[in-house]
Amino acid sequence: MSIFKRENVQRLLLLAGSFIFAVLVLELLGLARTLDYRSLIGAAPHDVFSDTNLTDPELLHIHPPHSHFSGEARGGNFSLNFRIPSSDITDYRWDVNYDQHGFRNDMDLKNADIVAIGDSFVESTATPTAQLTTSLLAHLQGKVVANLGQYGYGPLEELAVLRRYGLPLQPRTVLWMFFEGNDLKDVIHYDQVTAGRAKPLSRWSALWDRSFTRTALARLRIEFRLAFKPSGAKLSAVVEAPNGETRTVYFLYPPPSLNRQDLGALDETVSALATAHQLCAAHGARLIFVFIPTKFRAYRPLCRFPQKSECRQWGLSDLPERLQQAVESISPEIGFLDLTPDLAAGVKRGELPYYVDDDHWSPKGHKIAAEAINDYLSAKPVGHPGLEPR
Repeated sequence: MSIFKRENVQRLLLLAGSFIFAVLVLELLGLARTLDYRSLIGAAPHDVFSDTNLTDPELLHIHPPHSHFSGEARGGNFSLNFRIPSSDITDYRWDVNYDQHGFRNDMDLKNADIVAIGDSFVESTATPTAQLTTSLLAHLQGKVVANLGQYGYGPLEELAVLRRYGLPLQPRTVLWMFFEGNDLKDVIHYDQVTAGRAKPLSRWSALWDRSFTRTALARLRIEFRLAFKPSGAKLSAVVEAPNGETRTVYFLYPPPSLNRQDLGALDETVSALATAHQLCAAHGARLIFVFIPTKFRAYRPLCRFPQKSECRQWGLSDLPERLQQAVESISPEIGFLDLTPDLAAGVKRGELPYYVDDDHWSPKGHKIAAEAINDYLSAKPVGHPGLEPR
């Protein structure tokens, strides 16, 4: 081997050795808990809470008490994963405050006439406080409404929220806001996480969970996905307003198809709802189950699908009907409100109740939801003997 080749091999070995040594040092710092690589390397875009959330054995996570978050981002959860025209991308801004329990209320509440439990549709970080469903409902009802929503929560966490934070506020009405898109998946996830916690992690699994390599690879996967996003046209539709104007909208995923796992999660949801009804009745509160449809279900009757759109083949499950029947079987005292007709009517009027590039409500959607809930509560005030499903 020539001197030149030998020197090149030595340089490569030295470079590889230096790299391996640097990774080992980083891993040792992580294992010693000197550094938290999740905060250094960063989370996925829009996940503004991942570095600050507190772990909770029952809720899995919760925001810190009296926290404040502000920031901005371009693009919703659809445009973060797919390529769409810049004119269809929304600019999001948030400036939000949380109460002593980590929920989105500007002040600490000792009592509330109405409490709303749910996920990101209730919390709605990117929606100004005055335009939230809970804020609008408080104005329409002239009552105190507590926002007990938290992103990522499903029915099992929400039952815990009702016990720990909702009922101590002594409400007369409890709104259980159920999102069709992922609440059943959240039940499955909750079961998996809690089952995993019941089993002790192996030594190597624990080390891997805290490792620099795992965190860095996860971040690289995110960056790779962002750099090579597929076209969003295959998940698009055109909505026409009454004045003839058209707007392209995008759907992140179809409504759940209700496979065996989903149906098992549905049974757990119904069981949680039955427990919630018993708790509410014992505290003199009325429980109302509010069904939030996916964007696709609300928009579908008024959509024209391009030939290349996969949404043409999507169908709708009978989840609203199943839930309504389940509510009726538990007790006729539980109210049931399906927001689908109200949101679809908004689309027909030319409004866009969901963001174009996201699957969450826009301020228009919050307004429609607040007005629909207000109408329902006004038609069936506290103490009304009949709470027939709408």
